Amino acid sequence: MDPARAPGADIELSLLRVVVGYRVFGTMWLGVLAAVTLADRPPPDRPWVVVVTALGVAVWTALVVWLSFGRSRALRSVVFIAVDTVIAAVTLVAPDLAGSGSFAGGYALAAVFHGAYAFGWAGAISVAAALSAVALFQVNTDTVDDLTASSGAVLVYGFAAAAAAWTLGVIRHRDAMRVAAEAALGEARAEQARAEERAELAARIHDGVLQTLALIQRDREDATRVAALARRQERELRTVLYGQAGTPGDGFRSALVATCADVEDLSGIRVDIVTVGDRPSGPDVEAIVLAAREAVINSVKHAGASEVSVYGEADGEHMTVFVRDRGAGFDPDSVAATGRGIAESIVRRLAAVGGRAAITSAPGRGTEVRLDVGEAQ
Repeated sequence: MDPARAPGADIELSLLRVVVGYRVFGTMWLGVLAAVTLADRPPPDRPWVVVVTALGVAVWTALVVWLSFGRSRALRSVVFIAVDTVIAAVTLVAPDLAGSGSFAGGYALAAVFHGAYAFGWAGAISVAAALSAVALFQVNTDTVDDLTASSGAVLVYGFAAAAAAWTLGVIRHRDAMRVAAEAALGEARAEQARAEERAELAARIHDGVLQTLALIQRDREDATRVAALARRQERELRTVLYGQAGTPGDGFRSALVATCADVEDLSGIRVDIVTVGDRPSGPDVEAIVLAAREAVINSVKHAGASEVSVYGEADGEHMTVFVRDRGAGFDPDSVAATGRGIAESIVRRLAAVGGRAAITSAPGRGTEVRLDVGEAQ
């Protein structure tokens, strides 16, 4: 399965965009404060620290944005979180190194949020603990003997971590429930569709078989009638089971099936038909179906076979029909001039639509008629 299309992928992408979006805004915030710090009078003792910190954060953020476009797994790795935490910590100590007031803004919170995104509560608390330690160390080195400042340095990242981890957890849990509900609903609908299909199939088979059995019971003394009823029922079952149903004239497949059924009913000889593909009705379809009908009738009338096999294939470029029997066979050359059915109803009919017929037969070896219309001949 494509990870981008896996269940929950959409919500994960949205959460990634949120945490990366905050990082971008945090970077812009840090950049503005850095510019203000450099423009301040007197300037910081080490302005290069301000410049290097701002540029480093900007480059790191650009890399994170680039990785997010590809949904890189690196964004949810321990190594990434560790490096991200170090960079966030650097933004906290950089102001002291530069000898100026704080210019980090809220950028360090981006690492906390990303930790919550990557590893939930564990990631958020771990990053928050590291940044709290750095912030508390900064307060102590500034010799600020203030409980409020000390507790604030520790608690700000802890509260941010708890809020981020809880919020992302709730969103993910709700989305997981939604995905599970949609999956259950889809399965229920599929099962309902399968049940309805089975019920419809059972009803069609049940009704058809009962009707045929009733007719067979009524005409049980007429062997020819019973055989015809059995063949008709077999054909109907094949139509239901293998999807060869169709209304005569709807296209190549349905017309060929209907034609063979008519010949079978009229003659009492089994016509076994298989079709592959279909093509809309038109003069070419009508020509090849009528030619196939003539070929089947010829097999029924002259071959003396108990079964005729018909295979039809069609697509957007061509149509092909094979009519085969294992009957008496004949010499095609001897009937070419006198066989009006072959010459008029098959050969010339196909030639009128750009098709052709090929007859292969020999006395005692059956007959095969191939009919082609279209480019692939």
